[in-house]
Amino acid sequence: MKNIFKNLHTNQKILIYELLRRGIYVEVIDEKLELIKATYQEHQELIYDRDSSITPYHVSVLAGNKGIAKRILEQNHISVPIGEVFKAKEKKAIIKAFEILDGPVVLKPVHGSHGYDVYLNLKKVEDIERIIDFLETKYGSEAPILIEEFFDAKEYRVFITKAGKYAVLHRESAYVIGDGIHTIKALIEIENDRRMHPRTNALCEILIDPEMERYLKEVGLSLNFIPGLGKKVYVRRNSNVAMGGVPVDKTDETDQSVIEIGKRVLDSFPGLPYIGIDFMTEDIALQQTEDTYRIIEVNTVPGIQMHHRPAIGKSQNVASYIVDLMFPETVERNELFEKQRIK
Repeated sequence: MKNIFKNLHTNQKILIYELLRRGIYVEVIDEKLELIKATYQEHQELIYDRDSSITPYHVSVLAGNKGIAKRILEQNHISVPIGEVFKAKEKKAIIKAFEILDGPVVLKPVHGSHGYDVYLNLKKVEDIERIIDFLETKYGSEAPILIEEFFDAKEYRVFITKAGKYAVLHRESAYVIGDGIHTIKALIEIENDRRMHPRTNALCEILIDPEMERYLKEVGLSLNFIPGLGKKVYVRRNSNVAMGGVPVDKTDETDQSVIEIGKRVLDSFPGLPYIGIDFMTEDIALQQTEDTYRIIEVNTVPGIQMHHRPAIGKSQNVASYIVDLMFPETVERNELFEKQRIK
């Protein structure tokens, strides 16, 4: 039997399998767009990525704009990094903002995703100028660029729905373990091969790029360095899974204050059914205050594979939480099915 879903992204396939498990008919409308139609009795949904009729378009667009989202969160008394948005061509203004912030900063495009072109812990004017020139060349002189303070803490992803269901994981930055023989570059190649052959979880290949080389230089290393036996070496600061970050489930260890903050973040964008929150704090298990955390970004189409297939820890069925909201008439049937399965 032909698998009509095999060419879709894993995130979409996980959602589809949950739909099918509930007896919801799924049809692929456009494979390249990841557009599907889901039908249960008389109820139909066109699902684009994870967006459906329950996701208000205008609110999703606003939440996806890092500058506007920051302002909205600030108005709701949620801790975010201090920062401002400028056009890429406004180099002097960005440099001035860097001087005012008077400390390490982050530079990133307002509409970026998956951690691409996010530059962390910048301390030198020459680095700021070089990155601005690169971003202007890549995105255009009118492209909005966000500069903000660098909040040095661990990065977590908090997925939460308006029904109060949630999942939390720690995204640990990409690392290799030394064997006293291979260089960092060779260890990355070995690790990438291990991750992908076969691929059994959400781990992606560790990306080697100029930002990695800049980070290694910053900590006194290079791709040609040979770490000692058993030495754990982080190879980039950015912890996005798409760049090689390691997803570790922390749902059961998360303090209730984090969930309360997550609910406030979701409520800041009226109408959104669920959201993925990039939550920075030193320890997710501790009670949070306005000084101990920062919300970096919000995602209205969050990745779900990393919750279902973390590298370490328990799988969390966030696809089920999404389908509960898309097709609420299937919730009772699903709960009955789960009870029977557990028996």
